[in-house]
Amino acid sequence: MKLSDWNLEFLPSIYWMKTPPFWGWPHISDSGSICVNDKEGLDYDPDDFEGVLGWLVCEAAKLLHENQLLSEDKRLQAFSDELEGYLKCCGAKPVRCDALLANSQQLYAEVRTHKERARYVSTVLRVNTGSTSTSSTQQEKLGFLDVSIQQLPRLRTNLDPEWRDEFLSRLDSSQYDVALSTEYRGLVLRTANSYGAALVLVYWGRKQKKDEWQAHTYYLQRQDRDYVIQRTGGSTYDRHVVIAGLGAIGSRVAEHLALAGVKKLTLVDHDKFSADNLGRHLLGMDAIGEHKITELEKHLKNRIPGLNISAQKAHINKFLRKGFPQGTDAIVLTTGNSPTERAIIRRAYQEDWPTLIVSASVEAWGLGGHAIAMRPGSPGCLECLYYDPDFQNPVAQMRTSLIAPGQSVTRQLTGCGAFTPYSSIDANRTAMLAVERVLDNLSGYSRWAGKIEQARQAGIQPSATYRSLAEARIPLTLEPPDYIQPECICCSN
Repeated sequence: MKLSDWNLEFLPSIYWMKTPPFWGWPHISDSGSICVNDKEGLDYDPDDFEGVLGWLVCEAAKLLHENQLLSEDKRLQAFSDELEGYLKCCGAKPVRCDALLANSQQLYAEVRTHKERARYVSTVLRVNTGSTSTSSTQQEKLGFLDVSIQQLPRLRTNLDPEWRDEFLSRLDSSQYDVALSTEYRGLVLRTANSYGAALVLVYWGRKQKKDEWQAHTYYLQRQDRDYVIQRTGGSTYDRHVVIAGLGAIGSRVAEHLALAGVKKLTLVDHDKFSADNLGRHLLGMDAIGEHKITELEKHLKNRIPGLNISAQKAHINKFLRKGFPQGTDAIVLTTGNSPTERAIIRRAYQEDWPTLIVSASVEAWGLGGHAIAMRPGSPGCLECLYYDPDFQNPVAQMRTSLIAPGQSVTRQLTGCGAFTPYSSIDANRTAMLAVERVLDNLSGYSRWAGKIEQARQAGIQPSATYRSLAEARIPLTLEPPDYIQPECICCSN
């Protein structure tokens, strides 16, 4: 075969031509495939056949040499970091696990049994800590063992009595008792590594005679909150955020905060989801006619298992009737009603609420959006933007609005019931401004300015602020000293 017949759009595989299996050597699969690169972010010229193949062989040889120089213990410890990946390559099946496992908990396997070629076959679908969620399954108890990588004989898809005997011989007395307990149908083995731990399930099902013992190996597809957040490269936030108003902006604020790792969300809204909002809301057709708060809670819990959500089916004023919600680190106001939000912020300053408050709003026709974060007790608030800086007197419209005053921006399609036209992209861009303020835990004013074409087609005139932003004559982000008004009735001393 000529090199020109090869396709290097994907990196070729390279194998160690030695009798497999290869157990305990980092980056080498059960079949002997050598992983010189995880294929993420690899950049090379797809026409440079000799160069790419030469690099591949050199990297494989280098990896083998480095592994050979390691002591057995160090080699095994490095291998423990990729144990789950090794199991995937050798054909082990995945098992769903959305609970954070601990040896103090009782574990169960959700097992489905079916007939296959005149015999019954049991398959594990999920591991849980007491509550089943998979239909047509039965709960079977599992043992839990913390084991070192050195205690594990070579793992493969199917395990035999010889493997069992060798494994038992490597356990201490307490581990041995758990492994041989007759109440368990399998073991979850947790092996520490530099990323936390690898989780392996060895399942043998109903009691068998020693010489007939057969087990199947599974790797656990972890879906607990901490693991999911780690996969994003981020870290969890031990914070409680209240989000008032779950429209197109608020729903996205909630989702982004949940995905960012915020520990607890309190959602406040009393409206039902309307088909009119399908074009820009996070929710879909199955939520029409249902309360936004109920449907969004289900959506978020499905996105991030273990997320702590408190759903309050109420108007924000009713929710706050009892005063400041204790234990809250931030409140995000996305109600779309500026008088309501201004009243809440005035009250927060009067009562000195110990929290960050973020008000986020979007402008019609894609002109832009705003997010202002403030902290009671510190000057610089939403009300400051309703003051004329030259004369220090209140104005009717936010002076940084991107739409010139005196224009109607709402539209009607049915003759009754006006709406403000903006897109899902507009909502998302605005939501991200609010989310960044919450995660950074900083006061300040962030905004974005969009394109003007839609507004012009609708006969809407932009404000001087919009023109200054579009021409980059003023910044998109302001710190409180840039907009504090000394006569502000809300935050001035």
